[in-house]
Amino acid sequence: NFSGNFVLWLGQTKLPGNRERVISSANLQQVDRSLLNSRFTIDRDMGIQLRHHFNLTDTFLVKEIFSMAQGEGRNITKGNLGGHQYTTRVELFPFGDFASKGDYKGSDLKFEQKPKLSLGFAYDFNNNASKTRSNQGSYMTNDVGYFSTNISTLFMDAMFKYKGFSLMAEYADRKADDVFAKNADGTLTGDVVQVGNGLNLQSGYLLSKTVEVSARYTNISLDKVITGKGAENQYTLGLSKYISGHSLKVQTDLSYTDIGFKTNQLLYRIQVDIHF
Repeated sequence: NFSGNFVLWLGQTKLPGNRERVISSANLQQVDRSLLNSRFTIDRDMGIQLRHHFNLTDTFLVKEIFSMAQGEGRNITKGNLGGHQYTTRVELFPFGDFASKGDYKGSDLKFEQKPKLSLGFAYDFNNNASKTRSNQGSYMTNDVGYFSTNISTLFMDAMFKYKGFSLMAEYADRKADDVFAKNADGTLTGDVVQVGNGLNLQSGYLLSKTVEVSARYTNISLDKVITGKGAENQYTLGLSKYISGHSLKVQTDLSYTDIGFKTNQLLYRIQVDIHF
């Protein structure tokens, strides 16, 4: 914190993209994150972040984040292939801040006594990216090394909590200047940028202070003409037992995935989560 409400971060950390990714793995409402996160996250990178917050009124809080990163993804400290990655995010809290940073924790374990809402809007621009999902996915190689193109991703999300009820919604949309990777002579390499959009809706309700039921719906709609992939729809039901909040819990969920280009899938998971 170097001046007023300004805070400067340096190093490798999560980029301010989709809310679900920024939520710690230890604080998730269900066993794992959604398909939207796996297809659209911008995850971690090396760089700097400038953060700021201010109040419009006594209760209306606004938080802003600007990030400049390498654009290559996590654990890459040298050999930046293209330009840099720029991310900006704005969050609106019309009813004030959440208890114990609950806007970035799954479930309403604090039982907010007044409705709390966070609306998030983020835009990410990766200049001359060489991976199929901005700074994620596989590298797009060609006959002279690597193909690169500008890739942009829009994120919109919301978190609502009130008396044990929680609702999180996320939308992501990825576009690219040139979606088809090419060799020096213009012939196609076969790699394509994974352009398209995703929607994730997730809700939970605490039946008591330690038992919660949850449900999630996720839709992934990549551009079929470009990627060759049809729409995916996933439906998940979850049950959690919080022994000591998120620090010690047992979680289980059942997911059915309707995949337009593969065999449909049924997945059951159970885990014990302990962290300090």
